[in-house]
Amino acid sequence: MTNDISSILCVADNNITGALDKCLKELALPEVFIQRAKQMSLADKSGFLNLRPITKLEENRALLYRIFIPSVYENGVIQRIVEATDLKMGGRGCLLLQHIGHRRGTPLSFDMENLGNLFEKTKKHPHEEHSLISCIVPRGSADSIAEAILELGLCVPVIFFGTGVGLRDKLGLMRITVPVEKEVIWLIVPRSDTDLLEKTLIPLAKLNVPGQGFLYKSSIYAPVVNLRVRHGKRIHAATMEQVIAALDEVRGSSDWRRQSERKRGGGEDKAVKYRALFFIGEEEETETFRLTAMESGARGATLNPLEMRSYSGLSHEQAMESHFRSLCDIIVTREVEKKIMENVNKIGLFEDGKSCTLKSFDVEMPTVIRR
Repeated sequence: MTNDISSILCVADNNITGALDKCLKELALPEVFIQRAKQMSLADKSGFLNLRPITKLEENRALLYRIFIPSVYENGVIQRIVEATDLKMGGRGCLLLQHIGHRRGTPLSFDMENLGNLFEKTKKHPHEEHSLISCIVPRGSADSIAEAILELGLCVPVIFFGTGVGLRDKLGLMRITVPVEKEVIWLIVPRSDTDLLEKTLIPLAKLNVPGQGFLYKSSIYAPVVNLRVRHGKRIHAATMEQVIAALDEVRGSSDWRRQSERKRGGGEDKAVKYRALFFIGEEEETETFRLTAMESGARGATLNPLEMRSYSGLSHEQAMESHFRSLCDIIVTREVEKKIMENVNKIGLFEDGKSCTLKSFDVEMPTVIRR
């Protein structure tokens, strides 16, 4: 398992994906994984005869880019993506950085000469002021949850679809009560607001009820966060997200936006540390990994369809070839992770010549949740 690869997650509105693709061609990245997503917001609209304003939940189509890059160039790549897409403009998207364990049968072939000409080498970014909360719920539940979060003004939810497998298969006839289709909600907030958001989500999504879903959180570096919670007719020169972004920059962090300090009360719920294993491969490889993980003690998994694009060796006029891939993500204890890796090594899933990828990182899950 190598740690010299960093993971960039970029949620890009459909209007800027062309600019992002052009940027990734310039970087000649050999492997980028893409899936469909949507960013949610509240739209303020005029009611009948302009007498009564109406607020509606609105979704904006986006693509989620999963990018792997050498850690020594992470700062340069982040800056280039942000500049190429004007990502800091309200509503365009967000960009996250994770420091991960990375394993691949055949190491990724980066154009290090090209990257070296474009960027200076730097150390890994040390800041982890934000948390990424991932909430997995039955399909059809995410919109109402997103609307409640938006009303609180905490963040802009990102939603994409998945399929739940594993745990449902162990329930016998009871499995008919647990939908196989899932929705994954991503919520990016300052770490100081994580407790408040968790306490809001658990009863809202009924996550303390077995089979209704679960959530986990991970520490990230988030240089760009979409703050466009609400939009509509402007009555001020600057939008609220522009004001918030400016204050973040002046104050040097987002700590001034803490709500958890004001609303937190009583004892804190403890969180248990787990490991997230994200496996990407062709459909048969992903199924092999899933079955191996289940046999090794994993309780469940979420599957997501991906599109794999290679941007290396292309001129600006050439189109990227797309290939279907499947993502299997599981949350396990360190003991189970060890068993999984032992069994995966036995079957040669990461032997030379294999192109499947495993990304691993630390996460936490509230003890109140029962999967």
